[in-house]
Amino acid sequence: MFNNRIRTAALAGAIAISTAASGVAIPAFAQETGTYNNTGGFNDADGSTIQPVGPVNHTEAELLAATDATGAYLSDFQTGNLEGIIGDLIAASENGFDPSEEAAFEAFKAARELATQQLAFSAETITKTRESVNYALKVDQEATEAFYAYRNALRGAAESINPLIAAANAENRTDGNEIEIYDALFTSINISDDVSTLVLGYRELKDLQAEVEDDLEWLGQFDIDAEDENYVQRYHIDKVEALKAAIDASLEAIEPLRADSNEKNRIAQKSDVLVRQLFLERATAQRDTLRVIEAIFSTATRYVELYENDEDVNVEGQTLREHYKNLFPTLFFAAFGNIQILNEADDAVNAGYLVWDTDLATNDEDAAYAQEKFEFAALTYAKVFANGNWQEKVKYVQNLDSAARQEAADREAARLADEAYRAEQLRIAQEAADAQKAIADALAKEADNDNNTGGDNSSDDKGTGSSDIGSWGPFAAIAAIIAAIAAIFPFLSGIVKF
Repeated sequence: MFNNRIRTAALAGAIAISTAASGVAIPAFAQETGTYNNTGGFNDADGSTIQPVGPVNHTEAELLAATDATGAYLSDFQTGNLEGIIGDLIAASENGFDPSEEAAFEAFKAARELATQQLAFSAETITKTRESVNYALKVDQEATEAFYAYRNALRGAAESINPLIAAANAENRTDGNEIEIYDALFTSINISDDVSTLVLGYRELKDLQAEVEDDLEWLGQFDIDAEDENYVQRYHIDKVEALKAAIDASLEAIEPLRADSNEKNRIAQKSDVLVRQLFLERATAQRDTLRVIEAIFSTATRYVELYENDEDVNVEGQTLREHYKNLFPTLFFAAFGNIQILNEADDAVNAGYLVWDTDLATNDEDAAYAQEKFEFAALTYAKVFANGNWQEKVKYVQNLDSAARQEAADREAARLADEAYRAEQLRIAQEAADAQKAIADALAKEADNDNNTGGDNSSDDKGTGSSDIGSWGPFAAIAAIIAAIAAIFPFLSGIVKF
């Protein structure tokens, strides 16, 4: 019988993550440490969105390969191989190790991006694994239903044929004595689902069919009543013919059900829903661990980015860098807890798929699967609260950071708006000054013209293409003055504003 793989200790460990730190943990929102398709606060890339699945036959070997690929990335974290982790951080350097803070920033940034990619791949693996579990459960259920249809048909045949056997035996008389020639069919099948009993029952029915056919051949002989010991009652043949008809009809109905049952059981035998469930538990544990690792590298990236950065302002009595630094103990503790559960899931896959045979006696695995799914669901829901502890702390610091950035952005926007306003007022003032100068120039020109003509406007008008300055000049000057006043008023209102 299949042993439960998610142990009580793992569940207790998950709950311990949530209770170890101060405060009350609440269900966490998906971490926004990458660029995702965000819907209602949940992201496809980190596996926090609902993913409806159908039955798809991803084999156990495919699931092993997919989870092993993620496992290869996580192995250094699971084993505490610091040399391997640091080695990956400096692997991209082409000119030897660069000890600058900027180089550290680039290393952590690259590590965060890789963790994000691994997380997205893990989310896809979970979806594929759920499809695989769905498929294995579907074919198991179809095999079970086909088996019971076949079993019920055999039971029905026994119930309908046994009375006809009794009738044929009753009419088989010689010298007035009844001679029983046919045995009743597999009555034990009515109280047992044992497959071997069904196989024997089917064979008994086939043997009975052959026996009755032989009897009818014998009953058709011309001299059947030649001797007293072979004398056949006239009612006996009718009963044997009725028995044959019932057997033939039953087998005609049973044969396709038997073929369907055998075929669906062969299909079901090619997969194991319980093993595939173990891969789902492993993939989910990998996802949860990757979320913490991504958060660690994201936090480290921002911490180093704030080195000698004007954005590193004081918020709630600490610099932003201090707020980010204070997250690391919580994140490392959360990573340890999730890795412990991941180790349990890895061991279960090894025991269930690579080492130990998990197949049950039949393909009816609903009860075992339901128990395993219940324990997995309990662990999953507990981990939502457990991991909510570190997720909420990270989110709180990210919100402080975002608010500080927004405040700085608002100040810069206000400064730029003020500069733009002052520039506009200077432009208006310059236009007013230009207008005043134009008025002065026009008045000076008009005065000069009056002096040149001696004030006599009755001179000949033989000149062409010129206006009568004496008649129109004053009106032009008045219009220019009105325009200048209109230009000055906005300037004056701007001055008052200051």
